[in-house]
Amino acid sequence: MSYINTNDFCTGCNKCIRNCPVFPSNRAVETGKVDVETDACIDCGKCIDVCSHEARVYTDDTDMFFEDLKEGTKITVVIAPAFIANYPNEYKKILGYIKKLGVSHIYSVSYGADICTWGYLRYLERTGKKGMISSPCPAVVSYIERYRTELIDSLMPVYSPVMCMAKYLRKYEGSRDKIAFLSPCIAKKSEINDANCENLISYNITFKNFMEHIGDAYKTADEYNDELQYGLGSLYPMPGGLKENVKWFLGDDVSVRQVEGEHEAYKFLDDYKPRANGPVMIDILNCGSGCLFGTGTQPDIDEQKVYDEISNQRKNAKREVKRSRFKGTKISSWTKNAGPAERYKALCEQFKKLDLNDFIRNYTEKKIEMKTPSAAEQSKIFKDMNKTTTAEQCIDCGCCGFDSCKEMVKAIYNGINSKENCIHYIKSVAENERDEIGRLHREEKEKQERKDSMIADIVERFDSLSMSISELSQANETSAGEATDMSKSISEVSDRCNQLNESLKVILEFIDVYKATSADITGIAGQTNMLSLNASIEAARAGESGRGFAVVAGQIGSLAAETRNLITKNNAQADETLPRMQLCIDVIKKLVEEMENINEKVSTIAATTEEIAAQSQSLHKMSSDIAESVRLI
Repeated sequence: MSYINTNDFCTGCNKCIRNCPVFPSNRAVETGKVDVETDACIDCGKCIDVCSHEARVYTDDTDMFFEDLKEGTKITVVIAPAFIANYPNEYKKILGYIKKLGVSHIYSVSYGADICTWGYLRYLERTGKKGMISSPCPAVVSYIERYRTELIDSLMPVYSPVMCMAKYLRKYEGSRDKIAFLSPCIAKKSEINDANCENLISYNITFKNFMEHIGDAYKTADEYNDELQYGLGSLYPMPGGLKENVKWFLGDDVSVRQVEGEHEAYKFLDDYKPRANGPVMIDILNCGSGCLFGTGTQPDIDEQKVYDEISNQRKNAKREVKRSRFKGTKISSWTKNAGPAERYKALCEQFKKLDLNDFIRNYTEKKIEMKTPSAAEQSKIFKDMNKTTTAEQCIDCGCCGFDSCKEMVKAIYNGINSKENCIHYIKSVAENERDEIGRLHREEKEKQERKDSMIADIVERFDSLSMSISELSQANETSAGEATDMSKSISEVSDRCNQLNESLKVILEFIDVYKATSADITGIAGQTNMLSLNASIEAARAGESGRGFAVVAGQIGSLAAETRNLITKNNAQADETLPRMQLCIDVIKKLVEEMENINEKVSTIAATTEEIAAQSQSLHKMSSDIAESVRLI
């Protein structure tokens, strides 16, 4: 399991893929982010080094260590030799500071490195094997367990220096404390948690996180020294440190192959085949500067000062071991003037109480299978990537993070990458989209032209409709005015008819009076006629003397007769006139009623016309607004 992960700062630049020595360690299935495949990653830390976005981070046990220490947990700290090289002027105060916090004991892993050297040499002596690969680097061990499982038998089956130190404290010093490792390495956490390492160590505390946690708090602490004497194990963090230790005991003629650096180490392992005439050992480390500037160290450390310090430590160590003696030996295993065989004998004497089997470890195959697509499957993936020609399938631009297009196809086939991360695919999609957008634009332009034509036609129709409505409104207003005038005229005719009716009624009344008067006149005429008759009789009686009177009487009788005849004639005419006058009155009444009905309807027409006129104006405005809106489309 990896202890490196991706945070939200990832931009998907693929730099981690490009620099990763392990093909399947990065998953970029979702465009925009590259995640860590935790089972495939070996915690080499290269991605952290190259990521300029600080998107790759790691976890260690620094916080848990300080929390447990605060709770009173008994903890012994073992420190990597590289810590002294990185902080030569501060490390004693730093050790004093954590001692004050409650740490039980502090030991340098250099002593464990001496045990590790002894274990290597004893194993080689027992087995006579050659070409064995060193075990101090957990990233190298993880790589072999996952990707070069056929080399597991070539891994030196001896604990790393820190595990040798922990085993020694448990078995031979009787320590029951939890053990914390002040470490320059991210990958040490995977070694600590490996079931094959017996849970000997509880905390991996990287230099970087440790120093960031304590800050300047250590500066007022008393100095403190680690508690065990050691030899050339202090050289282990240097490039070739193990090689120098082996040659110290086996002689300069012994062939030890030295390999450092992420790409160099794994390329070497990919090509490595143990052979009888090969080197005795392979001293191989993930980091190009050894453990001095491991993946868990602070990046702002002055490298030159560290190299100067480790050089001084080398000189001091050799001076110290020259004066050192161990019980039962005449010379020290570190005595410079002794020969390699004598030194080795002294080393075996120094650790004679140790049982090599206590420091032997096992390895577990954790093979990561990467399937290779068939030619047909490869062609299908290339087709999905819009790479249909041989030239397109060999662009090998490296933008996806892989060296070749075929590697990218393999990654896609194994589900750790996607075609969306291929720049050619993105460009082809963009070009296709551009062409499609161009086509759609042309279609849209044609549609727009048709639309503009339709809109112009609609506007023209609306203008015509608006004009028609305006004319209708004007005509309607004229009609409304004429209807109003007609209604007024009809009202006037109705009024005159009413007046005529009244006049006819007066005439009828006059005729009635006339007939009554005529009857009186007729009576008077009758009486006059009687008088004339009487006068005539009397005139006849009077004889000659009454002749003149008789003439008058005759004239009066004639006048009475004429009057009666005239009255009779007028009465006949009056009788004839009266029905006609009544008919006129009835006709005029009916005419007035009809005129009133017409006037009411004309009034209704006038009101309706005015309403139509108002609605026509509203419709005219609406039509104008719609036409204006259509123009603005």
